Amino acid sequence: MQPNARVSSISTNVRPAGASRARLEAQAALASWRAMTAERLHHMGISGGLAVWLVFPMISITAFSIVYGTDSGLFRYFVVAQAANMLVMNTIFWVGEILDRERVKGTLVSLFLAPCSRFAWLSGFILAGVAETLIVSSAVLVFGYFAFGVGLNPNLPALTVAVALFAMALWGMGLIFSGIGLLIKKSNPLANLVHTGLLLLGGMYFPVAELPDFLRYPARALPVGYGLQAIADSALYGAGFREIGSDLVPLAGFALALPVCGALMFNWMERKVRVWGELDLY
Repeated sequence: MQPNARVSSISTNVRPAGASRARLEAQAALASWRAMTAERLHHMGISGGLAVWLVFPMISITAFSIVYGTDSGLFRYFVVAQAANMLVMNTIFWVGEILDRERVKGTLVSLFLAPCSRFAWLSGFILAGVAETLIVSSAVLVFGYFAFGVGLNPNLPALTVAVALFAMALWGMGLIFSGIGLLIKKSNPLANLVHTGLLLLGGMYFPVAELPDFLRYPARALPVGYGLQAIADSALYGAGFREIGSDLVPLAGFALALPVCGALMFNWMERKVRVWGELDLY
């Protein structure tokens, strides 16, 4: 077949109904989680994982302790934001690149022919990244506390809701990035470009409210700044729902809209790639 020939690719998924289907979906997610976890451990190793996911955030925190001063509220915000930022990194460099990496390995077509929904095995892959993210985020907070005395005074109900809404919004963003990577076949350059933009507009190093007007307005069109601010306020200062409401309300809107938009865009991009007959072409 010529590489540019436009043909449609059709697969038939056998999907039982009711409880059997739910069990199949759960088994597929669990199997993909195990496979991705084993692959990450084999690929990176313990020393590589420590270097990439632990040493780098600790160096960043140490460097910014010199810039901000360890007694400033801005430094305390930075430490918590770096812990929450691991979810953003997971979305960009994990979820956004999953399908492109599977294409390179030659396993993408087999995944799409699996007798379960796309989101079952994709969710399993994502859970492997989330587990890794939670470990790194915890290590960042522990390092911030013991090295620089950045203690937490969390309002647990508000913090739990803020983290959950933030994760939902990022999951929707990840589906969009993954679909774009599937379409353009260059997800890593896209991830680096998106990450660079979020370093400026996402509130990763300082609150979005501190940005100049010409940057703050586009930053408010993204969920990241709202999420980081809500998480920082509820984790550091015990802020409740009333205090973080101005960030929580728009974050909730993103958490509702982005997963729906992400699923629709992912399905549309998948159909385009399959119609072009380029699902396994890199």
